[in-house]
Amino acid sequence: MRSLSNFLRRDAGDSGAAPVNCRPARPEELHGALRLILASASHGADDAQVHEFLAFAGQRNIDVNAMWVAEQNGRMPWALLPILSAGRTMLLFVPPHRPTGSAAAAPGLLIDAACEWFTGRDVQLAQVLLDPADESGQRLFETHGFARMAELIYLHGPVRRAAQSPVLPTSLSLVTYSADTHAQFAGAIAESYHESLDCPGLNGVRSIDDIVAGHKASGEFDPSWWLLLRERDAMGLDVPLGVLLLSRLPRSDTAELVYLGLTPAARGRGLGDTLMRQAFALIAQSPLQRLSLAVDSGNAPALKLYYRYGMSRIGSKIAMMRKLN
Repeated sequence: MRSLSNFLRRDAGDSGAAPVNCRPARPEELHGALRLILASASHGADDAQVHEFLAFAGQRNIDVNAMWVAEQNGRMPWALLPILSAGRTMLLFVPPHRPTGSAAAAPGLLIDAACEWFTGRDVQLAQVLLDPADESGQRLFETHGFARMAELIYLHGPVRRAAQSPVLPTSLSLVTYSADTHAQFAGAIAESYHESLDCPGLNGVRSIDDIVAGHKASGEFDPSWWLLLRERDAMGLDVPLGVLLLSRLPRSDTAELVYLGLTPAARGRGLGDTLMRQAFALIAQSPLQRLSLAVDSGNAPALKLYYRYGMSRIGSKIAMMRKLN
């Protein structure tokens, strides 16, 4: 494992330019780094936005002290904030703009430095979410080992207070997550990825244990909001057909549909509707007001399903990933 000193200085790629130092941020640099990251396409971030993000970070257990910065001649041309999560992944928060001139190499150098630092430190996958219009950002990350995974469409919709659980035929049952059903959940999730249109580029990249851990870490995990749909076969065995994973987003009025997936044998039977009806029935019993989710833009069947249930588009991001080990 390489030491931090190996990462502190990077050549800017121009013999006439001052070197770019890539390193963890000092406490006094966090405010300036956040202003870079929180800037919009049209204007910079102000102090109020920084303080609002710091409050948000405290609520979501985001460690802003994990910030990395690029430094050149005492200036900070770029920064990134790695958000580490369960399932051995990290999400990079980066500024929307790239520096020009002698500091133009700083973003790429910083991306590589941070990714190399976390390689071998129990982080398997680095991800970044970019505006679809940010073509230069996409080229930057492609140049530094990231592959486009999907365009994620973000949807939300109101809770249906009158929603009722679907009446299931006697051959079908819904069971909640527990230590006893963990293996069935894991198996159903893994099988639902076969020939899936939902982020197919992720297939085989992560272990099922990491996938389940990542899903649990999304929002507030409640095992009673994780459901496995099973069918009793002719031999009397319960065969998993799909999963519905919901969570509550901390300190908000929103539930998140973390994952809805069906095994190949279960598709085309209307069971996605069954699980969506159950999702709204569960949320209706809570004080939450909205349901939100993200779906691959290429997953037309899933989009049709969600639109049928009153979900509306609120934005999109390009998801890119780099495998670290």
